[in-house]
Amino acid sequence: MFSELASSPIPEAALLVGGFIAILLGIVGKNEKTSIDEIALFFGFFVGAFMIFLGIVLYSEGDWPTSTIIVMVVLGLGLFMRVFRKVKWAAIIAWIVGGGVGYGLYLLSKVALASVLTPTVIIVAALIVMLIVYFLLKFLEDTVSFFGAILSFRPILFVLGIVAIFEGVLLFLDSSLWAIFG
Repeated sequence: MFSELASSPIPEAALLVGGFIAILLGIVGKNEKTSIDEIALFFGFFVGAFMIFLGIVLYSEGDWPTSTIIVMVVLGLGLFMRVFRKVKWAAIIAWIVGGGVGYGLYLLSKVALASVLTPTVIIVAALIVMLIVYFLLKFLEDTVSFFGAILSFRPILFVLGIVAIFEGVLLFLDSSLWAIFG
């Protein structure tokens, strides 16, 4: 379905664009004088998400060098996680699940079990589910945030950008890092 994304020059261009954004983020960092960092973060988020997806597509196609897939996914995660790790998605998901459980119990109380499902029982049950979901996802969120902080660290992002550009150029020359070092 997405096999056309795995055809040249899309992976090469993604590596080059992602590499340039990573180098820009590595050099500029947080700049109060201009909005270059915010623009690079914005584009980096979407380019990173695309690179992760493209890495999965390249892996499923099976005829791409391992180095291309690794560089594509790692750089994509670094760009994507630079923004995503700041989102408190465990709390958001917990609120949605807790609200859904509360609403479901409210609807159930209208049809059956009206004497058992009082508003207090519904609220307590929704809060308990919300807390359970939050604490289960919070550990995952912290783990993802930790690895995201490592991958999006400016010096690491800078090096990943150089490696991605090098890999992209090598792919245009019908080679790869895997062919050189593997």
